Amino acid sequence: MDNNGRFNSGRVQDLLNKARMGWWEADFSKKQYVCSDFLRELLDLGEDGIISFVDFRKLIREDYRLRTVNEFRFGKTQNIYDQIYPIEVRGKIVWVRVKLCSKEVDAEGNMKTCGFMECLDVPENMDTEETAMERVNNLFAQQNSISRSLLSLLRSGDMSSVINKILGDIMQHYPEGCTYIIEYDWENRTQTCRYEAGNYKSFKKKNYMEKFPMSNIPWWTKQLAGNASPIIFASLDELPEEASEEKRRLTEQGVKSLIVIPMFSKDGVSGYAGIDILDKPHVWKNEDYQWFASMVNIISICMELRKAEDKAQEEKKFLADLFKHMPVGYVRMKLFYDEEGGVKDYYFLDSNTMAQILYNTRGNSWIGKYASEVDAHFVERLPDLERVMRNGVVRDINYHLEEKNKYFHAVMYSPCKDEVVLMFSDMTDTFSAHEALDRSERLLRNIYQNIPVGIELYDKNGNLVDLNDKDLEMFGLARKEDALGINMFENHLIPEEMRERMKRRENVSFSLVYDFSNLNGLYVSKKTGRLNLLTKVTTLYDAQNNLINYLLISLDRTEATEAYNQIQEFKDFFTLVGDYAQVGYAHFNALTRNGYGLDSWYKNVGEEIGTPLSQIIGVHSHFHPEDRVLMLTFLSDVIAGKRTHLRNDMRIRRADGHYTWTRVNVLVRDYRPREGMIEMICINYDITELKETEAKLIKAKDKAEESDRLKSAFLANMSHEIRTPLNAIVGFSNLLAYAQEESERAQYIGIVEENNELLLQLISDILDLSKIEAGTFEFVYDRVDVRQLCEDVVTSLRVKVPAGVDLCIVPNLPECWVYSDKNRLRQVISNFVNNAFKFTTSGEIAVGYTLRDGEVEISVTDTGVGIEEEKQKQIFDRFVKLNSFAHGTGLGLSICKSIVEQVGGRIGVNSEPGKGSRFWFTHSLGR
Repeated sequence: MDNNGRFNSGRVQDLLNKARMGWWEADFSKKQYVCSDFLRELLDLGEDGIISFVDFRKLIREDYRLRTVNEFRFGKTQNIYDQIYPIEVRGKIVWVRVKLCSKEVDAEGNMKTCGFMECLDVPENMDTEETAMERVNNLFAQQNSISRSLLSLLRSGDMSSVINKILGDIMQHYPEGCTYIIEYDWENRTQTCRYEAGNYKSFKKKNYMEKFPMSNIPWWTKQLAGNASPIIFASLDELPEEASEEKRRLTEQGVKSLIVIPMFSKDGVSGYAGIDILDKPHVWKNEDYQWFASMVNIISICMELRKAEDKAQEEKKFLADLFKHMPVGYVRMKLFYDEEGGVKDYYFLDSNTMAQILYNTRGNSWIGKYASEVDAHFVERLPDLERVMRNGVVRDINYHLEEKNKYFHAVMYSPCKDEVVLMFSDMTDTFSAHEALDRSERLLRNIYQNIPVGIELYDKNGNLVDLNDKDLEMFGLARKEDALGINMFENHLIPEEMRERMKRRENVSFSLVYDFSNLNGLYVSKKTGRLNLLTKVTTLYDAQNNLINYLLISLDRTEATEAYNQIQEFKDFFTLVGDYAQVGYAHFNALTRNGYGLDSWYKNVGEEIGTPLSQIIGVHSHFHPEDRVLMLTFLSDVIAGKRTHLRNDMRIRRADGHYTWTRVNVLVRDYRPREGMIEMICINYDITELKETEAKLIKAKDKAEESDRLKSAFLANMSHEIRTPLNAIVGFSNLLAYAQEESERAQYIGIVEENNELLLQLISDILDLSKIEAGTFEFVYDRVDVRQLCEDVVTSLRVKVPAGVDLCIVPNLPECWVYSDKNRLRQVISNFVNNAFKFTTSGEIAVGYTLRDGEVEISVTDTGVGIEEEKQKQIFDRFVKLNSFAHGTGLGLSICKSIVEQVGGRIGVNSEPGKGSRFWFTHSLGR
C-alpha cells in the first residue's frame, strides 16, 4: 500500500500474477478480447494483449468448445457466465475458470463485458467418470423438474397450485434453503411476496415482504428492476459496498448464499424469484442459473396465465352479467322449413332475463319450445325471419305487441346457418314520451301563437327568424316577412347597454318606451305614437351548451302604465290630502296581521313609517293602556265573529311622553276566517287640535258663565257700592244745609269728602278695567327712583292709616332705578297698601323692596288677618272679594296683575291666616 493507504497498480498486478489470475474485456463490436499481462503471457499473445473471439475459441479443447461458446453467448444476454474448461497453449492443456463480472453499453450502443480467468491446478469439476455421472444425473433431474413443471402447467387449471408445485420441486434440489416469488407494485413502488416454499427456521418472506417499499433496498432494486440483471452470490461477502443495507437485511434472515432472477411480463420487469441457501455458502454453476432461469420463466408464464385467466374470468362474468342484466332483450331462435324451403316455425334456443321481463314470461318457460306453441301471432314474424336468413341482412323493425300494449324496437340478424338472433328494447315509454312531446309541441305552438305577449326568436347571430301574431299586432306589421332578418344588435331602438350585454350572452330585462316615430326605415309599421314595453331577453342553448337562439319577450304595458300613473296620481293626491288633513288609511288581514298603510296612518298611531303592520296590529304599543285594552278586545271579537266595526277616540303616546288624540275607525270588509282571510280597513285622523279647541270652548264657556255670574254680582255690588257713597253724599249734603254748629258742619263735610273719594275710586277702577279689556291701557315710560316712589306712597297714605296701625317704609333701602310708568307702579303699590288697611287692625304695614338677579321685587307686608291658601289662587281674578263687608269692587288686584304683566313682571302673595300677608311684584332693572 502507498502512504495514503491505497494499493498501487504494480503491487496489485504482482498479486494477481502470483494467484495465476488475470482480467479480460470483451468488445462485441470488434469481436475481440483485451487481456491483462498475465493472460497475455498465458495465451502467448502480442504486446497489445488482444485476441479475437475466433482465435480464442480455437484454444478451447474441442470436446468443450461448442458448449462453452454457446454458454458464453447465453451469459451475454443473461448477465451470468461461470465455466471451467481446458484450453491448449504451447502444446499443453491448462484448466481455467472463466467468470463474467460486469456488462455495460457505451454511448454508441456497443456492448462490452469484462471478467477474470483463473488457472486451476486441479479443476474443481474435472470430468472423472464419477463426477461426470453425478453432473449428468443432476442435469437430468433439473430437466425432469422442468418437464414436470410444464406438464403441470398444461394439466392444471389452477395456476397458483402449479406455481407452488414448481417451488416445491426447486426445494428438492436445495433442502436447506427457501425459494420465493416477489411481485412489484409499480404504482405504489412496493414489493410483496406472493409465493414461497422451503425450510424456514424462523424467518418467512411473506411476513417481511408485504408492501415492502422498493426504496428501502435501492441497490437490490436497481439491479433487478432497473438493470434487469440477476443477483448471484456464493457468499454475502461478495456483495458490493453500496449493498450494505441489503447485506444487513440478508444477514438478519440467515441467508448464506443466494441466486435471484428478474421476472418479466409484457410490460417489463414484474418482480423476481430467488433461492436463499441458509446452511452454508454455495457456488452457483452456469447450469444452475440456466435451470433456475427456466423455472422462473415457467413461473412467469404461470403468473401471466393466472392474470390472463383472472381477467378472462372477469370478462366472462362481465359478459354474463351484461347478457343477464342488459336493458335489451335477447332471444336466439332456430328456424325450421317446410318442403318448399319456406320457414314454417322456429324454435327458442336461448334468452336473457330482460327478454323474459319484457314479455312477462316466467323464467325460461319458452326455451326449448316452438313458437307455434307459445306465440299465437308467430306467423306474422316468419317473413321477417326468412328475409334475414336468406339475404344475410340486419333487419331493423318496430312492432306493437297488442295483447301487452307494448311497443318494441328490434334488430334481427343471423349469426350462423338456420339461426336468427332477435335483440329488442321496450320503446313503450319512449313512444309515450314522443306522443307527449308531440302534444306538448302542439300546445306550445298554440300558446306561442295566442299568448298575449310578443315573442321574437333570433338566431345565434342576432337575426330575427320568427315572431308570433301578438308581436305582429303590437308593432303594426302586416306580415311576418316584413320584419324577418332584422338584427337585434343593430336595432337602435334597443338601448345600447342592453345590446352590449346581449352580445356577452347575458340574460337581460329592461323597460322601454318604444317610439314609432324613430323607426328610421327599420321596418314598415301601421302604428304611431309610443308603447311602454317590458322586455326580457334570454339565451337558448343545445344539449352541448352551444348557443342556438336568443328569445325576446315583450309585454305591452301601455294601458297598464297609464292606469298605474292614474292610480299613482290618485295615491299621491290622497297621500297629500291625508298629510294635510292628517287622515290615515291602512288595509290588513286580522289573522296574519299583514298589510300596508299610508305614512299619515303611521304618524297618527305614533309608529315609525314603514314598520311592518304585523308589529303594530295586535300590539298597539303607543296606545294609552285603557285604549289599548279596547283595541285588543275589539280585534278578538272580530276574529270570533262578534263585532264588525269600531269608532273611538284613542290617546296616543308620543316620543316625548305627552299624549295626543286620534279618532280610529275600523271595519271588517271581507270575513272568511276558514280561508285565512279577515280583511279590515282602518281610517284614522288626528283630532288633537279638535280636542284642544273643544277644551278651550268648554273653558271659555265656563269662564263666560263665571264672568256672567261675576258681572251680575259686580253689577249688584256696584249698585250697592255706588249707591252707598251717593246716599251719604246726598244725605249729609242736605244735613249740611241745616247744620248750625261749625263742628257739626265740619263733620258732615268730612263724610261727604270721604264718600266722594270712595266713589271716585270706584269709577276709576271701572274705567281702568274698561281700558284693559279694550286694549287702550296706556303706559308712559321713564326712569323711576323706586326708593323715592315708595317714600311718596307712604307719605301720601299716612292720613288714611287706621288707628293702632303703623305705616312705614323698610329702613336702609338701597338705591334702585327702573325704566317704567311711575304712575302705574304707584297705583299697584297704593292698591297693596289700601288692601292692607282693610284687613289690618293692629301692628304695622311695611313697604320695601329687594334686589336680585337683575330685577327688583317690591312688596307690602302687613300683620293683618291673613288669607287662606285655597283663596290665594283666585285673589288676583276679577270681581273677587275675600270679605264682602269690605268696601271695594274686587277689581283692584286684577288691575294690578294686568299692570305688572304688561311691564314684564310677575305678581304674587304669601300669606298665613292670623299672621298677615305679603303682596309682591317684580320689575326688571333694565329697559
